[in-house]
Amino acid sequence: MSSRLPRAFTDRVARPNGRPEEWFLGTLQTRVFRVLAQRGPSSVREVMAELQKPHPLAYTTVMTVLGTLHDKGILARTKVGKGFVYAARYTEPELRDRMAKHLIDGLVDDFGDVALAHFASALDGVDRRRLQKLRRQSPR
Repeated sequence: MSSRLPRAFTDRVARPNGRPEEWFLGTLQTRVFRVLAQRGPSSVREVMAELQKPHPLAYTTVMTVLGTLHDKGILARTKVGKGFVYAARYTEPELRDRMAKHLIDGLVDDFGDVALAHFASALDGVDRRRLQKLRRQSPR
């Protein structure tokens, strides 16, 4: 029996472009997060100015995305004057780590031992030195 699933099934779980952040956040939210992760605390106008290429974005669009990321707990915000200054709560690697944990926890919750068996099988193909390095880095 083939381990491949029918195309109609796999199309439903297609990934946008290989960037895990975009699986969870989408392209625009990922771009906004990266601006803040790289430049630090910023106002809506400052984020908007960074995002003008390749296509200009409306102030209200950027403000809405910042609010959404704040509501998701990915950004912090501080009231300054009449507006807010936003800051990333995580570095890019920390966000990826949290997303990976969320995804793995969900797979184990949803599929139980079947998911664990597939993880164990996948580990059989991983270089031992890489596994040792990962175990040293793994949060406990």
